[in-house]
Amino acid sequence: MTDRIAPIHSLATQRKRIWRPIDSGGRGEPRPQYSQGALALTYPLTSGLAAEPRSTALTVVQSRPSLESTVPDPAAWVARFLQAVVEVVSSDRPVSQLARWTSSSVFDEVLERQQLVARHRTRGATRSNRVQVATVHICQVSAETAEVAARVKSGQRSRAMAAKLEYDRDRWQCTAIEFG
Repeated sequence: MTDRIAPIHSLATQRKRIWRPIDSGGRGEPRPQYSQGALALTYPLTSGLAAEPRSTALTVVQSRPSLESTVPDPAAWVARFLQAVVEVVSSDRPVSQLARWTSSSVFDEVLERQQLVARHRTRGATRSNRVQVATVHICQVSAETAEVAARVKSGQRSRAMAAKLEYDRDRWQCTAIEFG
């Protein structure tokens, strides 16, 4: 019996990598200057328009019209943020994406909740239902503070979530969160 040895491919026959500067879009055109940190809550389309993920099943209810100030309205941001939190807890998204948008205590609480949910999930079980934020109610306490209550739906079951948001350093940040 003869042992057959597989041929070794020469490194010279492999394709050479072409390194391009970071600031180019790959074909010579400049890449758009766009960055939101770790969690992109909006993203640009190739047509140049800004895109915001939206759900037709989501209802956002505000207690009163936004107060007159330079602080942006939290309604558009909070639903996407809460959906990201739900995805982190269900291990569909890495927890590191929430670091910029949460205080350290909220980050730790979300991480603890994610570990608790993962521990109780049966080994090898597949999830048939995607967890979704169904409704969001916003009460803007002051120009820089908003309290949020949300209903999170998974199949036929619903759970509650509450959060406190504060506007600091040109962005909304979650400073308290409760899971029901």
